Amino acid sequence: MSFKGIRGQDSAISLLKRSIANGRVAHAYIFLGPSGVGKFTTALAFAQALNCAGAKAGEGCGVCAPCRKILKSNHPDVLAVRPEKDSTSIKIDQMRELIRNISLRPYEGKRKVYVIDGAEAMTPETSNALLKTLEEPPPDSVLILVAENLENLFSTVVSRSQVVRFFPLGADAVKAILMKEYGVDEEKARVLSRLSSGRLGEALRYAEGKLFDKRTRLIDSLIAKGLFDTDFDGVSRDEMRLYLDIMLTWFRDILVYKELGTAATLVNIDRKEAVSRAAANLSSDYLCDAIRRIIETLSYLDQNANQKLAVAALGMRLS
Repeated sequence: MSFKGIRGQDSAISLLKRSIANGRVAHAYIFLGPSGVGKFTTALAFAQALNCAGAKAGEGCGVCAPCRKILKSNHPDVLAVRPEKDSTSIKIDQMRELIRNISLRPYEGKRKVYVIDGAEAMTPETSNALLKTLEEPPPDSVLILVAENLENLFSTVVSRSQVVRFFPLGADAVKAILMKEYGVDEEKARVLSRLSSGRLGEALRYAEGKLFDKRTRLIDSLIAKGLFDTDFDGVSRDEMRLYLDIMLTWFRDILVYKELGTAATLVNIDRKEAVSRAAANLSSDYLCDAIRRIIETLSYLDQNANQKLAVAALGMRLS
């Protein structure tokens, strides 16, 4: 994946390409923006550009040995660190291993590139360990912290890094890309683009994860008022966020239809008749409260609250 394959992030990519062309690559970056907008993909493309055997104008060629290794995640000088399986945090042992490795000279590349994916998951102990490296960065090394929110990072980490901002493309742009480049039919592309809030990566993830089957079961359960008879045990936190996002768009659609009487802006356009019936049966006060409760539950999950209790409380409110 070279820079050319990344959509809608022209500002971020221009900044990175200029830094390479001017010989002013920072020792640490924070790639900041919502999930699914290409931050991690851009980090790999940046690593390719820094290590490409035939790079021109700050662009990785994508075909040389270093570029292919980076794309396949087997380049010895380009490594990603993220929470281990069944963990929500990046542990101190992971950071110590990173620090030990980054202090060594590149094994075969021009620069060592370390990507901390989900940097907000660093514990205070982990962040403190990283600070020493940020204060005295090794030569020929670049650290990239991929994050969604600066507030969850140590201010001292932020102050020693260059922030590069990433933004959603917009629902219409994502819809067009899904239809033109991935062959998604218009109705599904519209649902995916709006449910993903203009984040292409999320839209593609939803498409691969049988989103429409999950959405059908969930909406049918909401209509039948049997949702919380469903057992959510074993559902991952990310999966639960997806269910809550689907619920949010469902109640939002009903409220919009109730207030405006039009289906023009519905996310779940293929369920227009069900939206219309629900709008006739549910009050605006109930719909507004449901939307607020779902947003609250999403924020609780972001704060690592007990998922089962948070969802159970939401079910009681909605019923």
